Amino acid sequence: MTNSNDPYSPSTWSEDTMGLCPSCLRQVPARIFADAGQIRIARSCPVHGDAGALIASDAAEYLRLRQYVPDRSGAKCCCGPGDSCGGGPPVCALLVEITQACNLRCPTCFADAHGHEYMSVDEVGRRLHAFFAKQPTLDVLMLSGGEPTIHPQFAEILALALAYPVQRILINTNGLRLVQSDTLLSTLAAHKQRVELSLSFSSFRADVHERFYGRDLRAGKELAVQRARETGLFVTLVPVIERGVNDDEIGDLYRFALSQENVNGLTFQPVMTAGRYEHDYDPNSRMTLTDIVTALEDQSNGALVRSDFVGLPCSHPDCCALTYGFLDAARTSIAPLPRYLDVARYMELFSDRMSFAGLIGGALRRIWSDMTHLRAAQTLRDLGSLYDVAGIRDVLPLIGRPREFGARVLRIVIKPFMDAYTYDRRRIEQCCTKIVDEDGRAISLCEYNVFRRGGAAALPKRGTIPLTVVSSEGDVVKGLDGRGAK
Repeated sequence: MTNSNDPYSPSTWSEDTMGLCPSCLRQVPARIFADAGQIRIARSCPVHGDAGALIASDAAEYLRLRQYVPDRSGAKCCCGPGDSCGGGPPVCALLVEITQACNLRCPTCFADAHGHEYMSVDEVGRRLHAFFAKQPTLDVLMLSGGEPTIHPQFAEILALALAYPVQRILINTNGLRLVQSDTLLSTLAAHKQRVELSLSFSSFRADVHERFYGRDLRAGKELAVQRARETGLFVTLVPVIERGVNDDEIGDLYRFALSQENVNGLTFQPVMTAGRYEHDYDPNSRMTLTDIVTALEDQSNGALVRSDFVGLPCSHPDCCALTYGFLDAARTSIAPLPRYLDVARYMELFSDRMSFAGLIGGALRRIWSDMTHLRAAQTLRDLGSLYDVAGIRDVLPLIGRPREFGARVLRIVIKPFMDAYTYDRRRIEQCCTKIVDEDGRAISLCEYNVFRRGGAAALPKRGTIPLTVVSSEGDVVKGLDGRGAK
């Protein structure tokens, strides 16, 4: 970092890292720096020349968020006493892609889903066994794809996953099967204490649906939320946000989340090019994390402000920003925790292992590191303690009543994944959201997206067999091309 005076000055800040040439994926030295109120990355490939990209539209906000991430050098750790962050933080969220097949063919798909293969139950077990041999517990396991719910052995895979020491299991889904299959809903509802849905939900306009999903899915998406609510399943909405396409709907998405009693999370993901993206893309005017923070402030009429958001302490400071808010009984207003408690004051304790013994420091660490689920008992107790300290007494009667409490808390996350244009090796090294590969290794999801998506993804993977089956409900799932699913 280069600055002789203020290391976080929006006018002079810079940092050296390793980036990628977006043309050949060669690793090259890169510089991230402040420029005209923005944060940019620049690098030069000996073959393809100079390349740059926008990292943040608001340099001051970008640098503010960095104050919440602790120093993990030496023996210090973001994870608490007795833990080690040597070589980077432990895995907090792990993805298992149980199929590359999908019942949609979205023009925008981070997983580049295609093909007609699914992972065998034995292969899922082999990969999970290899992972848990190295890390004994896991906060969140995501069953993903493709579309995981079209897997003909989805119920068996879910049961297998539930047998491992995982606090929460998230199902990454487009929601179509939630509308079509009572059997699927019953399977999920039987495990609703540990299972939640992560539902792609990006717009209320038909043209945006055509651009992102290839067809108008507005009615189906809203019905999926309704069906989940009727069966007692909590949902995190996951909007993909693109500048000039749906960035004016960020406030509407926030208000829709408030209006749905079973929606306890909202995770915004700016568009990037890793995977499949079939539109024009300008890396120098891309949607960034700070753009979404600003839009939430502007479009929520002040219900949310920039200072409500903090960086995720267990990861790289550029990987995520989030907030927790306590909702009134009618879910019409939100009380963001950082507005009532000096989060930055306690986040400073994270670089000192001895300070984790304190209730507030420990509770904040657990909550701010828990970006993917809300209803784990410890998380809810921590929220109750924090809101009590903050002076919001209405929360106390809800402690010990997880479903009622879960319906009164909303987590808002902004998660910008990297592509070849924005690749920063330091983020890879400090990543805590990973995907398990064929050898049972946990690999940074961004690393996997950049280097393992695309043409190679069309080749058969170890432990997969052709998707030529009929499910237990009689649904033909061979050759799903985006419109053929029942």
